[in-house]
Amino acid sequence: MLCDLATFAGAAWLASYLLERPIAQGGWSALALAAVVRVWAFVRLGMYRSALRYSGIHTLVISVAGVALGSIAAVAGSWFGGHGGVLELGRAFLVLEALLAVGVTGGARMAARMALERCWGKAGTRVLIYGAGDLGEVTLRILRRHPQWRPIGFLDDDRHKHGQVIHGRPVLGGLQDLDRVCNEHTPQAVFVAINNLDPQVANAICRACMSRDLRVTVVRGVDGEGGSLRLRDLKLEDLLPRPSRQLDPAPVRAMLAGRTVLVTGAGGSIGSELCAQIALAAATELVVVDHSEFNLYAVEGALKERFPQVRVVPILDNLSDPDRLRSLFARHRPAVVFHAAAYKHVPMVEANPFAAVINNVLSFRNLLAAADHVGVERLVLISTDKAVRPTNVMGATKRVCELLMQNWPTRHTRMCSVRFGNVLGSSGSVVPRFLEQIEAGGPVTVTHPDITRYFMLIPEAVALVLAAGSMADHGEIFILDMGEPVRIADMARKLIFLAGKHPDEIKVAYTGLRPGEKLYEELLLGESERGTAVPGITVGKPTLLPFPRLANQIEALIGHCRERELAGFTRTLRDVVPEWTPSEQFAAVFSGELPAVESRAQFQAASA
Repeated sequence: MLCDLATFAGAAWLASYLLERPIAQGGWSALALAAVVRVWAFVRLGMYRSALRYSGIHTLVISVAGVALGSIAAVAGSWFGGHGGVLELGRAFLVLEALLAVGVTGGARMAARMALERCWGKAGTRVLIYGAGDLGEVTLRILRRHPQWRPIGFLDDDRHKHGQVIHGRPVLGGLQDLDRVCNEHTPQAVFVAINNLDPQVANAICRACMSRDLRVTVVRGVDGEGGSLRLRDLKLEDLLPRPSRQLDPAPVRAMLAGRTVLVTGAGGSIGSELCAQIALAAATELVVVDHSEFNLYAVEGALKERFPQVRVVPILDNLSDPDRLRSLFARHRPAVVFHAAAYKHVPMVEANPFAAVINNVLSFRNLLAAADHVGVERLVLISTDKAVRPTNVMGATKRVCELLMQNWPTRHTRMCSVRFGNVLGSSGSVVPRFLEQIEAGGPVTVTHPDITRYFMLIPEAVALVLAAGSMADHGEIFILDMGEPVRIADMARKLIFLAGKHPDEIKVAYTGLRPGEKLYEELLLGESERGTAVPGITVGKPTLLPFPRLANQIEALIGHCRERELAGFTRTLRDVVPEWTPSEQFAAVFSGELPAVESRAQFQAASA
């Protein structure tokens, strides 16, 4: 306040000197009144509570308003005081004095901010901002207030913006100009300030910055009125080449609202997200089934805390007892069933084929029988792209489940299957394993340099599963559009970069394809497709078989598993799924080169 009072006196003296108009005693009295009113206005408008580092247009507005009120008070005081006061000095004096007062009070604060930014900027991290739009402009303003950052300019792919200057920082070019910009300005980091970041753009940024060892940070928005940026690292899900979708929630809500819904495998990654989205669709009761006590405990607690209005019933069961399962259905009468329970880890299932068939096939058969017996309206099977021309037992068992679903002689229940690929963040996903290997310093192990997989986010996959289930008539295999396949080796290198390491620091080692593993996955078995009303979902042509024969084959397959008779198991599974291409050990049994043995260890011993 004292500085501002001195400033006002100095502005009055300078205006008087420049205009050669001396100020009489009455004039100084009026100017003193003006100074008091101006300081009062500054107090009321918050000038003295504003931090210098955040001075801006708002500071200048307060300065103009306060100075104007003071000038008006000085004129009014001179007029009503009966003496000449500032009126004798003339309008030129009043205008010049006011401009000088605004320039010094507001300008001094802006100058202090600029001095702080210049002082801080010399030692901060040199940052390029990708995106010269509104979010980029806000990002620049906020970064300039923090000493750890030194924004040096913008990149933007809109050529019309190239050469423009925003708050003193130029738009240096587009992403294709990054080499030149790096040579001329030596940036150390890139802040991506784009709303709704497109995966193709994210991949291009990631590739460009990986080769130049530039850290990438995504600006998600601003907290408060320009207070601080919401930042996060670039994530793998940003890079997935998947189409954007807008799904109509009405059909799903019509299917689930006010209903009892049963979810098997509810404690898994897909099952738990299914439960959450079903609760959001206003289901009244959720019967959650899992054979893992801890997973069931975790999902029950999470659902009760998040959705207290939904009745959650935990059932610890593996679906192997048909009588117990039928009693469960009769007690709770679910209207809709989602079957997400399965053994799905390819190498583990390949080493334990009998347990896989019992868990995946027998349990699903029991579920179908119980659902049809009590008149469940709708049943949705979660399948996999590995069921298409399977090269492993896991994929073959899921194909058996698809055939059972399509050919079951249902009396009441509409059944369908939804087939999709890998989901990021699911249990057993390759991504957590890669991250653990990166944290340990490598190497990151990939089975083959050319292996590819489809990937989707868990919430996205589950939303499409619910949408497909709402369209079910009977027997459809709905196929989700997974976008473009991803090379696993490229994913590993991107994860190394996203973890803050240079791709050359950690080695990617190739270990060879595991038993039953494909180089690439398919979503169709060569059958014709038809579209649906939901973008990203198509329907495969059903495979219709005589059910009595299929039922006998499956019963024989289960019998071989109970007897642990590998040769019969192999031949029967091949009869049910003729497109199954067995791995080397199973092929040896199938051709008669190996005897009927019971474990993979015996496989290896017999092969040796």
